[in-house]
Amino acid sequence: MILRHTTAAYCLTLLCIMAGCDFFKKEASRKVIAKAKSHELYLDELVSVLPTGLTPEDSSSFVNSFIKTWATQMLLLDKAELNLSESSKDVNEQLEQYRRSLIIYQYEKQLVGQRLDTTVTAKQIETYYNNNKKNFELQDNIARAIFVKLDKNAKDIEKVKKLCRSSKEEDRIELEEYSIQHAMAFHLNDQQWIPLGEFLNQMPHTSYLNVNYFSSYGFAAVEDSTAHYLLDVKEIKYKNSVSPIEFEKQNIRNILLNQRKLELIQKLEKDIFEEAVSKNQFEILND
Repeated sequence: MILRHTTAAYCLTLLCIMAGCDFFKKEASRKVIAKAKSHELYLDELVSVLPTGLTPEDSSSFVNSFIKTWATQMLLLDKAELNLSESSKDVNEQLEQYRRSLIIYQYEKQLVGQRLDTTVTAKQIETYYNNNKKNFELQDNIARAIFVKLDKNAKDIEKVKKLCRSSKEEDRIELEEYSIQHAMAFHLNDQQWIPLGEFLNQMPHTSYLNVNYFSSYGFAAVEDSTAHYLLDVKEIKYKNSVSPIEFEKQNIRNILLNQRKLELIQKLEKDIFEEAVSKNQFEILND
């Protein structure tokens, strides 16, 4: 028999019984909850990976899935052991390489967390952008726009249309106050660049509402059975053109931080090597 059936309910019951006790302190008391040929799965192994805060239904599903996955892995391992040559099964060198890489990664990650300067100034972002404009090509049309969605029965539709299209500060304030109180959804920051498609996805599908329409007219007011949709596009940047710096600020910040990480790690490696040389802890032996 490949796998003895152990229900999730049974496992969960055991978990509840042993909660708060020192059951797992004694190796002899470990409870086997599943078998796959000669392999055994213990309850404490399940406990160590069981997420907290799950509902009983989710816990049951997790237990069943975990046991099935464990059994499949053990059976695959047996099959591989049986069919692979001894040289193919000799993975000690690969395991040691992986162990070294993982330990070094954890050490470098810790040092980066301690030493990395995460302050990126607006000037640094601007300088990088100006020096690398050719790398910032838009993949989609983007726009600065105002969007307001109002209930079908909302009043003052014409007034809101005028407020959307106005550039006066007092009208912006009035539009914000009105939207907070009455709008079903809104976006009023027309200095922020957003993919034009994200705005269009908020509106009823209408064939003429596309980049060409807004390039010519800028404003659209459409409705369906539930709502009015107002979109005033202030400016468009087109696909394949140079992306504006405002749209790339976070991306550039990430690039600069990643460069600093690489430089920090390279310096760490260089310093460690040079220290070893200076202390005669490194040498190349000649036969």
